[in-house]
Amino acid sequence: MAIPFLVIFAASCSEAVKNEGILITGKFLNASGEKIIFRELDVDAFHDLDSIVLDKIGLFRFTHNSSDDGFYILKFAPGEQIILQTGKGEEVIVEADLASTPFSYTIKGSPGSEILREFYIQTRSNTDQADSLRSVIIQFRESPDFYRLSLSFDSLFMEIMESQKLLQKKYIQRYPGSLATLIILNYKFGLVPVLNIKDDFTVYQSVDSVLMKKYPSNKHVLFHHQRVLGFLRQEKENETLKK
Repeated sequence: MAIPFLVIFAASCSEAVKNEGILITGKFLNASGEKIIFRELDVDAFHDLDSIVLDKIGLFRFTHNSSDDGFYILKFAPGEQIILQTGKGEEVIVEADLASTPFSYTIKGSPGSEILREFYIQTRSNTDQADSLRSVIIQFRESPDFYRLSLSFDSLFMEIMESQKLLQKKYIQRYPGSLATLIILNYKFGLVPVLNIKDDFTVYQSVDSVLMKKYPSNKHVLFHHQRVLGFLRQEKENETLKK
């Protein structure tokens, strides 16, 4: 039986990844001429690490010398990207057909990235509903009945948000200790965060407690930890001022 070329391609890099940190290889179909940008998602910024313009075969390979678990992005096509959560020594294989609708992809070798892939698939229904609702709002914004309609729109949007909130809490509870829960915890609909530290503090605190035990020096975990501590300090100060 013939061995897939992509498997050979990835396997040939196994020794290199031990020294280079993480290795991400893959194949994108229907992507000739498409530029793939490999980015690191830092605590407060994006850092472009590498890029490649795909040929007809669509193979790509990125490496990054990191001693810590982190988040990375494969950005391609207008508005399309894949978020990865990887650790040192992981050999991640990503495959996709860029012509597929809706866009989908597969991942091997990265449990954290697979959690995020599942989460985004489950989230798609809510995001599609939210996008459709925004389109309807724009369509009727000049209507004399817009105010009345907007009340219904607000109610529908809150239902979508509540559904998404329950989904995010479910994934956080299902995968305690995974660094991927930080991405899920901070997921937004556009610019609107679904969970927030004031109303959902117990969720923020539980993620902090578990991840600090497992990743005490990870920069993403420490950033989240400082947010939790900052919130507690602010709440304490507010209570003092009320007395």
